[in-house]
Amino acid sequence: MRSLVFVLSLFWIGCSRSEEPPVTVYAASSLREAVTEIAEVWSRRSGHPHRLQFEASTTLARQIKEGAPVDVFISAAPEWVDDVAPRERRDWLENRLVCVVPKETKEFDLRSARRLALANEQVPAGKYAKAALAHMGIPIPPGTIYGSNVRDVLSKVSQGGAEAAIVYATDAAVDPAVRVAFVFPEESHPRIVYPAGLVTERGKAFFDALREPWALEIARRHGFTPLP
Repeated sequence: MRSLVFVLSLFWIGCSRSEEPPVTVYAASSLREAVTEIAEVWSRRSGHPHRLQFEASTTLARQIKEGAPVDVFISAAPEWVDDVAPRERRDWLENRLVCVVPKETKEFDLRSARRLALANEQVPAGKYAKAALAHMGIPIPPGTIYGSNVRDVLSKVSQGGAEAAIVYATDAAVDPAVRVAFVFPEESHPRIVYPAGLVTERGKAFFDALREPWALEIARRHGFTPLP
């Protein structure tokens, strides 16, 4: 009888853990690989499930303000985390802005590009790109095509729709079909900072884990620069 009670207790604990709602994390598209790996390690270590959603920071912020059930929000620009008024907020990572071209392209001059791919101006990557081009005195080409997020922009080069695109350095690193043709000077655009916001108390453990050495090492391995 005692052994039966013990087995039933284990079954009940297992059922309770499997029914635990996941911690929901919304993150900018450029964080897909890094945050996915961090979340998987965190779930293994903590035993808590997670759910991830990646999209443009502007889109995610709007969904949160409309009531989407989110616990942690990580944006590619500070204003979008600030816009959702999180319980806690901290700057987490930093990135660089680059211009990519198809890998087989031998020579490229950004000033003579006729078909450039950019993120929409409402998207952080688009805002940074427009500022960088203006700083360098390069007009946006008439044939420019726009993407809804930075990964959409990247795909327009790797799939042959554009001759070049302005994306983050970490995005360029995940697509073997492109190469970096130009790195924009840091002073040419606003600083690219990824702040993390704690939206609900349920996300506290994951939010705090983002500052753990193992999580920062994962982010660093994916090309980001952790901030102190």
